[in-house]
Order: sequence, then C-alpha cells, then structure tokens
Amino acid sequence: MCSVIGWFGGEVSTDEKLHILNHAKERGRDGHGFWVDGEEYRGMGDISPELYNILLEGDRVVGNFRATPTTEAESKVDILQPYGGIVHNGVIANDKHFSDEVIDSIVLPQILEPRDFDSFYKNIQKIEGSYALAYYDDNALMLGVNYKPIYFVKREHGFMFASTPNMLPDYSVPLKPYSVMEIRFSVVGQAFFIDEVNTKDLPREHNNKVLVSASGGLDSTTVAYMLKSGGYDVTLAHLKYNCLAQDREIEVIEKIAEHGGFDLRFIQMPDVMRGTITEGTWHKSQVEGTEYAMDWVSARNLLMLAILTAYAEANKFGNIAFGGNLEESGAYPDNEQEFGRKFDQILPFSTQNKVKIKLLQPISTFMKHEIVKEGKALNVPYEMTWSCYSDGDKHCNNCAPCFMRRVAFERNGWTDPVFV
Repeated sequence: MCSVIGWFGGEVSTDEKLHILNHAKERGRDGHGFWVDGEEYRGMGDISPELYNILLEGDRVVGNFRATPTTEAESKVDILQPYGGIVHNGVIANDKHFSDEVIDSIVLPQILEPRDFDSFYKNIQKIEGSYALAYYDDNALMLGVNYKPIYFVKREHGFMFASTPNMLPDYSVPLKPYSVMEIRFSVVGQAFFIDEVNTKDLPREHNNKVLVSASGGLDSTTVAYMLKSGGYDVTLAHLKYNCLAQDREIEVIEKIAEHGGFDLRFIQMPDVMRGTITEGTWHKSQVEGTEYAMDWVSARNLLMLAILTAYAEANKFGNIAFGGNLEESGAYPDNEQEFGRKFDQILPFSTQNKVKIKLLQPISTFMKHEIVKEGKALNVPYEMTWSCYSDGDKHCNNCAPCFMRRVAFERNGWTDPVFV
C-alpha cells in the first residue's frame, strides 16, 4: 500500500513539486522510487538531498512511496518500484500466474507490454486485484485505476497527479473509477504542450435490472413506471421502517406491483431511525407551496440507499432507484440531486471489485406537478397510491404530502383520484 505521484511540463513549479513529494510520504514512509526522464532511482526512508535535486529538475516524473504490508518482510532497495518505469498502488492478486517473483507489482511490465494506449486498455484488464498505476510511453503519460484513486491537475503546459487530493497543490479532479487515461504531449524547446487526452471506461459486471425504493406513494410509483417504459427490468423494494402508515403502504404496494407486473420484495430496515413520521408527530399545518423541512426521519434516504445497494449486489441488480425530486429538494437535503450524485460516486468503492451498481434518479429535475403529468402519460395508477402520513382509511388531506399531491393535480387541471 503506497502512493503514486508524477508530473510533466514546465508549468509545474519547484514549490509544487516539493508539495507533492512531502505530502506523498503520508502513504508510504518505508521506501521510495522514481522514474525521471528515462532514469530510475530508489532509496529507503527519506529522500536524499541529491535525489531531491534530480526530482526538482525533472521534466517527466512518476514515483512511488512504499508502505510495507504487515505480512511482508521489510522493504529492500532492490525490490522497490518503479518496475520498467511503471509505478503502482494496490495488490496484484494473480501475479503468480505471470511470475514467481516475491513482489507482486514486478509482473506489471510483463502484463502491460506493449505500452501504447490501446494495448494498455486491453492488458490492464488482465489484472486481478487493485490498482492505480502510471507510466510514460514516449510523449504520453498513461494512468489506469479500478477503485484505487488517482487525482490530477491538468494545465496548458503541465500535468500532475497523486493518490489523494491533499498531495496536490492545486484544485484537482479524480480519474473516474475503473478507467484509463492517455495524456499525449509534445515538447517545443523547453515548453510542454498537451495535445490530446483520451479516456476509456473499463468493463464491469452490469445489467438493466433495477431495484426501486417503493413506498407506494406518488413519486416512487411514477419512478417505477418511468423506468419500465425506458426498458428496465423493474423490481419494487418496499423498505419497512415502522412509519405510522406502514400497513397502508404495504397494502397499496402489493396492488401496484400486481397492476404494473412488477416483482416485489420487502426489506426490514434496522430499528435505528426516528422522526416525526415514525412517532406520529408530523405537522398538521401547511406552509404555502412546500413542505419545508418540518417532518423528518433521521438519515432515512441514506440508510435506504445503502441497504438497497447491499440487496442489489447480493441479488445481481445492476441499478437502484429512488424518488428524490426537485420539489422536495427545497425542503429535504436527501432529496437534493447532489445527494444522489454523491451517493452514486461512492458506489464503485462500496461493491465488490468489477461489480457496477448505478443509482438512477429519473425525477430529480421534476417539480411535483411535472411528476404527475409524466405519470398520467404512463397510466400510473395514482388511485392506488398512498402518500399520507396517517394510517386512516383515506388520505387525511391535511398533512404535507396530501397537500402537495392535491395541488400538483390541480395545477394540471385534474382532480387527485384519492380525494374523490
């Protein structure tokens, strides 16, 4: 376990190089190795003053700071990276398939030959395990990752990268998980010019099966029918968290599943969430135009999506979905589209290697009246849905969800069938 770093071009200053080198040691203090303009250098402990000078003068650099795994013997200079100019963070699990060498990363030059981008994309898929790796191929820098991270800073005349954003002296962006990148550059005199950047996604196990968090309400039911219309193989997942209306929700979700021809799964949530909807203390008064953040259940959507992810991976669903929408994002942080985006960004680090699960948010840009309009066009059985916080025989027409759906139908010139 270690850090990988590097840079090229005159637009990376001496101070920035020092920043990278000094911070990269946080993930590897036992040894270090560098490829600098075609030459390799290795050492134990701290970088020597002589090597510092070489690095600060280097125009093209990739490097590695090594932390020796607990199960391995102490590092020695002759086993340190780079190997054939390649630096790597991670574990090559199938290294014995290629070689009997003691250190797994030593097999990388054998796996990654030839070094051009198309070959790189093809050959990196032979690696079983974890990796974030880098090397130069003439006037091109190659980067490849699965779930091990690389962050980078791209400028007109320079480029730098590192394993974590704090190692870089400027605002950085992550290389997309499970992808490869080629940065081609030319050198005119002392100036570096980035000519072309190419990226490719690496394949992962994925399918069109989607597990929809389905309460039996207006939003999630519309989501299910939208995804079915879009060609997805839809299964409804009703997550039970002991809200007061749970029995009513179970009753309607069974009818909706039958109407739409959906498979239906029931999942019991852990008894850790509390809020006005579980305690029966929701606000009866209505505020103009929105629910605001008056009624809340602690971390509900976060826990629901986490549990959906676990269930989806265990049962081979390629996607999960929920009814976060633009209207309610004004009241609830976990309905904000950015919440869903952030959750989707952690999914590559939450599932088994090479397994892809994606979060879908089909109504994240819809206001409530737009959701209703979309659903009517898809013949969503709104008369079957249940949105009310209460457990009565009919919608109370007083709580915030009742108010919002009634107004949404009126906005379209229709009467909500649950109030007929």
